[in-house]
Amino acid sequence: MFTPHQDSVVYRPCLVLAHANASYAAQAARAFRRQGWDVYQTRSGPETRRLARMLNPSVVVLEADLPEESGWLTCDKLVREQPHRKVVLVGDDFSDECESFAAFIGAAGVVHQCDGAQALVDFVCDTPVHAAS
Repeated sequence: MFTPHQDSVVYRPCLVLAHANASYAAQAARAFRRQGWDVYQTRSGPETRRLARMLNPSVVVLEADLPEESGWLTCDKLVREQPHRKVVLVGDDFSDECESFAAFIGAAGVVHQCDGAQALVDFVCDTPVHAAS
């Protein structure tokens, strides 16, 4: 009978992805899963916060313009609840002011959706958890 050893346990980082565009969300989820991540998808801010409390993910990715509750507001609430939570905002067009505001509310950074899902994966994997202060 096979008995797994503690050494055989593989850590899979967890990510919550909140994005209303089904195509982009599916591409991003696939790209993260290929990198060994567990990905949980949602389309709303309140559900994202619930999943973050329940799953304690390494990273939360939010579409900036989520319906119901914006990604900006959701990011602010997440970071206030869990200050060390790494949150990344994804959007179509970020100005310098938007990037400054993202840092102000505690986001680790912003990624332009037009750069594709791989740009998001690269950013998440290359950015330390405490990127924003």
